[in-house]
Amino acid sequence: MVFLLAFVLMLGFGALAAAPDAVALDAAREEVRTLLADDFRALNEGRLTLLDVADHVSDLAAASNSAARLRILQEGAFNLYREADALGRAAERRVPFWINLGTEAEFEFAACPAGSFTMGCDGERRDPQFRHRVNLPRPFWIAKYQTTKRLYSTFRRIDSMTEEEKLYGGMGIPHGGLSRKDMDDFCAFLTIRNKDRLPKGYVFRLPTDAEWEYALNANCDDPADPYMRFKNGDASVAEEISISWNMVNERRAAHGFNPIHPAEKGQGTVFAVGTRRPNAWVIYDMLGNGQEYVLDTIPPDSIQRPYGEGVFDSGSYDFGYADEETEPLRHVNDANGLVITRGGVRYRRFDASWYGRTVVAPSSHWNGHYVFRIALAPDILGEREWVSAK
Repeated sequence: MVFLLAFVLMLGFGALAAAPDAVALDAAREEVRTLLADDFRALNEGRLTLLDVADHVSDLAAASNSAARLRILQEGAFNLYREADALGRAAERRVPFWINLGTEAEFEFAACPAGSFTMGCDGERRDPQFRHRVNLPRPFWIAKYQTTKRLYSTFRRIDSMTEEEKLYGGMGIPHGGLSRKDMDDFCAFLTIRNKDRLPKGYVFRLPTDAEWEYALNANCDDPADPYMRFKNGDASVAEEISISWNMVNERRAAHGFNPIHPAEKGQGTVFAVGTRRPNAWVIYDMLGNGQEYVLDTIPPDSIQRPYGEGVFDSGSYDFGYADEETEPLRHVNDANGLVITRGGVRYRRFDASWYGRTVVAPSSHWNGHYVFRIALAPDILGEREWVSAK
């Protein structure tokens, strides 16, 4: 029975993935089936467990030099780990997850293993938050890219784009101007459409504030890493431009620092996703490009010191963080709750505001640089009651 289950999974490898070269994927699928024939035989005879096979498939993926074979092996490894109820092992081994939404419309998710990290920043930053330890005991997967117009259009039609949007990436730019409900509806659509492929208790949703920051940090403490240099304010102009789109280096790019986008442009434009250097977990555009909604919200009228219309200084709000919190979530069951956004610093060099937390009113969603990325993560909202606004 186990052999048949594993073999069915093998037959399905890549079936739901967008195939840039279907012929290559079909050939790779046959190669993998042959390559793992002995594993399935041993599995059927009880000499190997499903987890053993999953580990072998994961090892083969790590050593693969073929893009098509890599895709087949990575998808197969995820399915096998899921069937073996070993998602933690899948995340530790950095096994990604894909979903296909049609021709050239594909989500790829980076694995984020369970762990703990220090969240927050010191009081010298614009957005001071108490530095505290956060525990995330369950792995999750986060989209490698912000949600593009191409991906969102598989859910709802996008009728038009500005000339600037067409110039700077077209359907490949992050899709902004959405309400929080629009984003939640899109996540629900993905969950329902892929329910048979998802791990038990997992859904597509926005990442929490803590999950987002954990994915940004990527367990990296190498002082030579460009992201860490950026965090500490040590990055050169060239490093900054290689990592982040923001209003400062957008203008620099327009004046010759980046030949990919040589034209003049206005402030606040978003660019095609994936055109900057990723972090250590191969997640793109977390420093710069659009500002990303997260799952956390706070009560309306709870923040003073507005920056401008609908935008508030989150440093004036006490989030009430405590040390050693587990899967923290600040969520208000109120349509008028203020929305937390992360990354995408638009107004200054990112090293002046490393954690990039901004709080905006729900009515600010019309602004095209408020965007989102999704996570495949535990159904936290299904496990807890929302906090009522007082």
